[in-house]
Amino acid sequence: MPGATSPWRVNDVVRYDRMRHNATTLTALLVAVARAGDYEAEPARVELAGWRREVGAVDGFDRAAVAALTERIDLRIRELEVPQ
Repeated sequence: MPGATSPWRVNDVVRYDRMRHNATTLTALLVAVARAGDYEAEPARVELAGWRREVGAVDGFDRAAVAALTERIDLRIRELEVPQ
């Protein structure tokens, strides 16, 4: 529709894209854990499925929800990146 305004602002799109990018990073980290095949493999698969559901379900127009999910994803990435 010409002349219609979007409920998204430019910074909203950037934040949503950042959340999706970080979710991809988290997915890669969890897949690596799952492929290791040790006792952490199955919990990593379950966790990965949960993250995928949450990322898919977040309302991209809800700034607070996107920010909260991004923060949780970032925290989990930091936890997984700490050398064990």
